[in-house]
Amino acid sequence: MKKQIYAAVMGIVLLGALTAGGWLYYNRMIRQSELDPADEFKTYDKHYVLITEDINSSFWQSVYHSAREEAAKNGIYLELAGADLSVDYEIEDLMEVGIASKADGIIVHPDGSRKIENLIDKATSEAIPVVTVLDDAPQTKRRSFIGINSIQMGEEYGKEIIRNIEEDTKKVLVLLKGESENGNENLVFAQMKSTVKDAFGKDSKIEIDSYQVKSQTAFDSEETIRSIFRDENLLPDILVCLDEVDTECAYQAVIDYNKVGEVAIIGYYPSKAILNAIKRDVVPATFEIDTKQMGIKCIDALLEYDKMGYVSEFNSVDLHLINQNNVQEYLESEEDQTNH
Repeated sequence: MKKQIYAAVMGIVLLGALTAGGWLYYNRMIRQSELDPADEFKTYDKHYVLITEDINSSFWQSVYHSAREEAAKNGIYLELAGADLSVDYEIEDLMEVGIASKADGIIVHPDGSRKIENLIDKATSEAIPVVTVLDDAPQTKRRSFIGINSIQMGEEYGKEIIRNIEEDTKKVLVLLKGESENGNENLVFAQMKSTVKDAFGKDSKIEIDSYQVKSQTAFDSEETIRSIFRDENLLPDILVCLDEVDTECAYQAVIDYNKVGEVAIIGYYPSKAILNAIKRDVVPATFEIDTKQMGIKCIDALLEYDKMGYVSEFNSVDLHLINQNNVQEYLESEEDQTNH
């Protein structure tokens, strides 16, 4: 009997100790939460949305990080639409969400479709200013376009094609993307072709053709490019890419099909793989759009429109050529960023 009473008393004491300990721990956590400010919570004055199909590409990640930093400096939260979702939504769905959320501004990379053009106009009609980036939608009510002038870009690519034409060069193939048959890439291609033709004359036997890559994923792009390398009638001497994914796939195809030295790739965007390929003289050159500048100008355009009620319809971004002459500088710069 005494043992049972003793055990019951000890149980009550132990329970009391645990309760008291829990209460003390709880009070300590409450005091800490009152004394330590919650730094992770921050209020913003405005909410902007960046919408693009390929949110995971290094190009768009670079644009986003630059734009986000510029936005934060001005008390603005920039959301990368679809980044935190488990399901991949179409670009038009992301536009609908941006409009429904009453965003204070939308930055969009249009895909050339009529759906997106209509949604840009819809956003504008609901007092949401829209800025197009990289590719334009000039027939819409967008407020500003941030990117490269298509004529300028075509000329620069044309000059690089000329530098890579050899005596036995017969065919140049330019890979295009997008749903629109009269998109910005088509203007780039037309100027590219004109620049080369002007340099070699109308009697030149060099063929300059375009090839439409209608793809939704990197796998689709890879399959399309591999089909080109398997077809001797399609395979060019110079392959021009206007897309980061296409550039990576084309470089890999050159390696896999043992076409190094036979097919010269003029690429787009300096990924680490492409920079190393240029250093090893596997890829002659690639172009880089200043993504930091692009991100900053997107935010500045929306801020200017918000403040002034108007903004310039076109804001140009710098275009840089990377080849054997300067590739080492880019590799060293990337190495420094990695170490920091």
